[in-house]
Amino acid sequence: MSEILKNPYKLSILIGAIFISGMLLGSFGYLGYLKANAQNDPQPQTYNTELPELIEEERETSDDADRFNILLMGHGGAGHSGGGLMDAIMVVSVNTTDKKASIISIPRDYWFSGHKLNADPSIRDAVTAITGLFITNQITIDFNNFVKMIDNLNGITVDAKKAYVDNFYPVRGKENDLCGFSNEKIVEVHQKYTGFELEKQFLCRYETISYGVGLNSMNGEEALKYVRSRHGDGDFGRSMRQFEVLKAILQKGNISVVSKALSFVKTDLNNDSLSLLITQIGNPLEYSISYLGLSDQNVLTNSKSSQGAYILIPKSGVSIKDYIKNSI
Repeated sequence: MSEILKNPYKLSILIGAIFISGMLLGSFGYLGYLKANAQNDPQPQTYNTELPELIEEERETSDDADRFNILLMGHGGAGHSGGGLMDAIMVVSVNTTDKKASIISIPRDYWFSGHKLNADPSIRDAVTAITGLFITNQITIDFNNFVKMIDNLNGITVDAKKAYVDNFYPVRGKENDLCGFSNEKIVEVHQKYTGFELEKQFLCRYETISYGVGLNSMNGEEALKYVRSRHGDGDFGRSMRQFEVLKAILQKGNISVVSKALSFVKTDLNNDSLSLLITQIGNPLEYSISYLGLSDQNVLTNSKSSQGAYILIPKSGVSIKDYIKNSI
């Protein structure tokens, strides 16, 4: 292990393998393992080794390809409305035979077994039923720890493909602010408006956030706003923004700062399983990485539940499992 820590190239490969395999959050446990072993080295060293550019290209998939699938989930956590519901649901599927890593985003409003996916008591099992992909392991992080994680990486640089503006990003702590309205005014707006149109009348509860096309430097709070915001383009655009942030984290790779993030995630991955996956992956520089977002532009359609809630359901005659199988 000390030989690896003394070799910046090998260390880059190790970190790259962890991240490209989709364990951008769960990797911290393994990096802690590296750090612990380095303490036994007579001359322990750390390196500020940057990851190479990620490869994005189409590749054929072998019929008998070996694959493992990691479920990534993010949620509000303590202090956030609906903090226990998953706000982001992704599967990182790694094909070690053909050197491909695919990130599959599933909308939280997907209607599954009589409720939205993010309210399912076993999202892991639900995702397997929806995608046909057996989930090997899972990683979960809440908003507060996401902010801490990004800050411990000394921020990230996100390559935004589209300009983004949200005039109604909620200000934490002002969810119930009456914005100086009189009792009469409050009654009036409640009679005239419902849902988000009602919420928009209380402008003091919101702030405007904006990002230009190209490279955007973000700290933890800024990155959280970018991945959480939904009123500028909706859930499908948000899924793409989450992917852009994911890529920015993948490209960060710095053992001296990443190893500080040991306690920021919950995962069933341990040092032994991480070591095995790293062995299976091989050289991450040979992998391509791609994104697949399930949306109303491919396999889903907008609908309403019997209670009138907005939901997404599969299009008639479409097999989501086949679509994913043929796309990754």
